[in-house]
Amino acid sequence: MKFNLTEAGYQLTRNKGRSVIMLCVSLLLCGCIAFYLGSISSSQKALRNISDSTPAIVNICNQSGDSKENLNINTVYADLLLQGWEMKNVRLTAQAAGALSDEAQQVDPKYFSGGDTKILGINCIEAMGTPDSRYITYTDGYDESFFSGADPLCIVSEDYAEAHNITPGDELSLQLYLCKHDASRLPVYFPIFNDDTWGGYYYETPPDWTLKVAGIFTHKLGASRQADLYLPVQWLRDTIDSQELPYGDFTMRLEKFSYATMSCSPVDSMKLNEMKLKFLDMGFGLPFYLPMSGQSDYIDGSLGKSIWMDDEDFIKTAEKLAGTVRLYKAFMLPFFLVVIMLVTLSILLVLRGARHDMALSLSLGRKRRDIVSVHLMSSLAAQALGCIAALPLALILSGVDALTALLVCGAFILCALLGDIIGLLALLRFDPMELLTKTD
Repeated sequence: MKFNLTEAGYQLTRNKGRSVIMLCVSLLLCGCIAFYLGSISSSQKALRNISDSTPAIVNICNQSGDSKENLNINTVYADLLLQGWEMKNVRLTAQAAGALSDEAQQVDPKYFSGGDTKILGINCIEAMGTPDSRYITYTDGYDESFFSGADPLCIVSEDYAEAHNITPGDELSLQLYLCKHDASRLPVYFPIFNDDTWGGYYYETPPDWTLKVAGIFTHKLGASRQADLYLPVQWLRDTIDSQELPYGDFTMRLEKFSYATMSCSPVDSMKLNEMKLKFLDMGFGLPFYLPMSGQSDYIDGSLGKSIWMDDEDFIKTAEKLAGTVRLYKAFMLPFFLVVIMLVTLSILLVLRGARHDMALSLSLGRKRRDIVSVHLMSSLAAQALGCIAALPLALILSGVDALTALLVCGAFILCALLGDIIGLLALLRFDPMELLTKTD
């Protein structure tokens, strides 16, 4: 065995041209395997991460499905949606209005129609609708994270701040009215009240609520859901739900708060069918078209309790990626058979000139298995060097990770081993005496 190892090293170093050819062939074939397995790996990775790159979006809409805005979404349905499935990118809004100036506060709450402050409660900056947060200037110690909390903070527009002489850090005392919508989605305003402001069938002057100005934004913000003042939607919900309404001899806590819009994305969008069935079990409806008839009077166009799944892009992308992975895997066996055939062909061509030396060794009593062993070790050594040289190139050019790169090397060495054995066995199928006595 030691002699075979010595001779294998001799074959590798003496025949430098032969070794360089084997190294280059190995480098090329190893690169092909790297790109093939790298394509499978990247497609699988993209499929695993599709919930982040192209997530399905769950929207609450009205029963006819013609609107996802200006709705009355009961908090029971909003909470069910978030508790029934693991969600991310949750975006909630609630509409309100305010009376800041003395003139606006003198309006009878029965006739309130928007006041002088348009308010939107949000749980994140994205809920404004594609804003450019560069145009928001926060006061020291505050940033956009306060929208996810429940503190009485807000940001106001530059024009609103100038009109009412507001500076960052000021406190605003204003009357708040929750905005709901009737069946035709026209706004209806309700004062935020407590048990001291109840006055028969209508509300008396609502109490003032104090908000601290945590930032100013300019008109360049570009939010599609525009308002003069943005505040945490959870604070708005807590404030409204904490108020109790005395009615007759009973004190009832009514479901007064409602969201205007709600959207989110499942953490795992690969279980869409299971998720849709669960939504139906939870009491959500699917939007449907109702023709113009007497029945249309029974449809509340502002009631948000149906689910609209924006999953077309997700499904198309997932099907495309899954099809790509299946195609690559289907051709994996033929691909590696081709690699083995190419290794075999390279052995036959490169070692064809060594048959005379093989014939001499056989005529001197050397066993065929020893000859195969020597040339197999020298070939594998050259191929391993080519594989090592291809490893950094595979990591850089094909973008595979270290584990996939090692898998590439292992797959190539296995293919090279099989190809070398087949090629050497084919080369040694000759009669030594006939080959030595043959004259060209």
